[in-house]
Amino acid sequence: MHLSSVLLIAVIMATQIPLTTSSSTVDDESAGLYDVMIFDATCMHSSDPCDAERVVHLVEYYGADWCEPCELIENEMDMLNRSDTFVLQHHPSVVDESFLSASKLRFEYEHRLLFIPSIVIDGQGLLTGSSQGLELSNALSLRESNFSGLNNVSLSSGNLSWAASRGTSVSVWMTEAAPHPTRNRTHPTLATGMMQFNASDGFANISAMTSETGGKVVVLLEKTGVYRLVADSQNPTGGMDVYDGNTTGFETNADDVSPGIQAAVWTVVLIASLLPAMYMRWSISKQAPSAVEEE
Repeated sequence: MHLSSVLLIAVIMATQIPLTTSSSTVDDESAGLYDVMIFDATCMHSSDPCDAERVVHLVEYYGADWCEPCELIENEMDMLNRSDTFVLQHHPSVVDESFLSASKLRFEYEHRLLFIPSIVIDGQGLLTGSSQGLELSNALSLRESNFSGLNNVSLSSGNLSWAASRGTSVSVWMTEAAPHPTRNRTHPTLATGMMQFNASDGFANISAMTSETGGKVVVLLEKTGVYRLVADSQNPTGGMDVYDGNTTGFETNADDVSPGIQAAVWTVVLIASLLPAMYMRWSISKQAPSAVEEE
């Protein structure tokens, strides 16, 4: 095969790689967040049924105690003046004393994230890195949600009941106010436990989850699977901090690049690294007939 033909095939392969993996629609294969209801954790011990409150927005924030830029994001959240928004904070890094395995699974397998800090809005929007995280207030103002699907939701004496009109699972998260181990600050709604049930069950005993600080019980109605998140940033390029569940530090990546673009770039790099060997082989094949003719 001529060198030009090989290069043409390689270029065609590189250009066929999709440059984005995001979609604003939830298809049959992707997960979905349908409804969000909040209880006060004191309802766990009350014999009188408590009614849940539906929020307009759910912010899922992935941070870490060792992540210095995360403090900027947390200060931004502290200044959010929105009673219609609940922040569910996750610590997916195994280094943290407050690490929760359920948060790690959601980070890696459901939201398919790579970087800390990251923010997921309403199960649809994504802000990655400290610079994008500061756009949270603006991103919330531009998003519209229409949570529904859970009805007759009540909690008493650790017994949770509901009626779900759609979705496949009900995830129940316990959050508590947890002090930062080294800084003079508190994580107000840090996830400390999670239980998951079939949406069709309609009843579950969640008394195994206890709160020592009077936190919140967050009930999510979802379609299980992998979420397809779209960028909510008005400035899609910028620094972001690489998640590392096994070290206490983090590195910096200069660009917020989609997996498709990264694959295309690495394909081009691979092709470029093979060019010298391909050229040498082509040169040898051209010289061989001349040597035979001289004999």
